[in-house]
Amino acid sequence: MINVGVGIRTGSFWYFQFVYMIQSNPRCNTCRVRDCSVLHNCSNEILDILSDNKQYLCFPKGKQLLVEGQHGGGIYFIRSGIAKVKVSGRNGRSLILRLAGAGSVFGNRVSSSLDGQPLSVEAVEDLQVCYISLDLYKQLLEKSPELHDGMIQTLMTEIRQVEIHSIHLTHLSVKERVAETLLHIAEAYHYRPGSNGFRVHLERQDIADLSGTTKEQVSRMLSELENEALINLSGKHFKYLDLDGLRQITALH
Repeated sequence: MINVGVGIRTGSFWYFQFVYMIQSNPRCNTCRVRDCSVLHNCSNEILDILSDNKQYLCFPKGKQLLVEGQHGGGIYFIRSGIAKVKVSGRNGRSLILRLAGAGSVFGNRVSSSLDGQPLSVEAVEDLQVCYISLDLYKQLLEKSPELHDGMIQTLMTEIRQVEIHSIHLTHLSVKERVAETLLHIAEAYHYRPGSNGFRVHLERQDIADLSGTTKEQVSRMLSELENEALINLSGKHFKYLDLDGLRQITALH
């Protein structure tokens, strides 16, 4: 791998954050996550243009793909890893809107380099992403109705997710919100009953931010759920989750 700088503009100044460029660049038409991304209906012509012009990057844990309010950047497609999507809240505390994994796309909510990013995206664990410039993205949208429609559908889904999340933060109890967050985490990590579980790179504060509560309340709820045999948690390793049982909790309201 080699270092590469990704430019972000703040006011009239540019700065660069260094990430790793992965030298073996996969082709989009054979990508293992194509079917769960906005590219699944794109023609081979569009996929070839993407493959020939993208950069294949690695963002280590803690690095930010996008920074809220800052300018510049491009379009990022996650190939592997988990990121957290967040916005600024009161007293400098961030609100985590959701987790995003393979197939997710970011940077598409700005129309020019003068627009500020509406949210921040940070690597929860090492991310492998494909990156294209905003100018190339605009050209591809004009060439491909399938890509255009896919992006519109993605934006509509994200808006609906934010609406539902806002309603639940207001109306659900702490236990219901924590249970819902655990279901969201399980989905992001592709948990399947009968497997060996999964290890997360989330802190208790991250789970609290996703749930709209405090890490002390999260710890109490996790202990309660474990006593009810709905989860089995060792450190950051979720060995078992009773998905149906957690869904029953979130349906109580």
